[in-house]
Amino acid sequence: MSFPHPIQGDSKRVGFRENGARTALALSLFAGGGDLATGLCLLFAPAWTLARMGVASVPEVSWVRFVGVFVAAVGAGYFYGLFCWMAGRRAGCLRTVWELTALLRTAVCVFVAAEIAGGQMEGAWISVSLTDGFWALAQFLLLWRSFPSDA
Repeated sequence: MSFPHPIQGDSKRVGFRENGARTALALSLFAGGGDLATGLCLLFAPAWTLARMGVASVPEVSWVRFVGVFVAAVGAGYFYGLFCWMAGRRAGCLRTVWELTALLRTAVCVFVAAEIAGGQMEGAWISVSLTDGFWALAQFLLLWRSFPSDA
């Protein structure tokens, strides 16, 4: 099994002045960077991170760290998609990352909101639901408008 190389030999790089390049960069840096940073904090400093979120400490720290690994990996995915698009004009790679992460974020948004409504999670977790809902909506709207493109 072979994977496509992120940079194709005959491709030009995407310039920052091109239509939409700054939007793609900003979304990927903020959404992906936020997830990467949060995931790493949940992995290496779970109690500190949960306290910053206003969430009471969780008895099973290993589960929080497990979630941290997943969240960090999702965040890193944004950077891979962005790299493929900017360095090799492979917008399909970035679109795929956005499609998958928008679906994941929608699932997290709905799940967390339902758990809060059902009394299974503290209200402080609403920041997770709102953040994921915001990024999912932003990504779905941009994808619906056929963005990004290979230009």
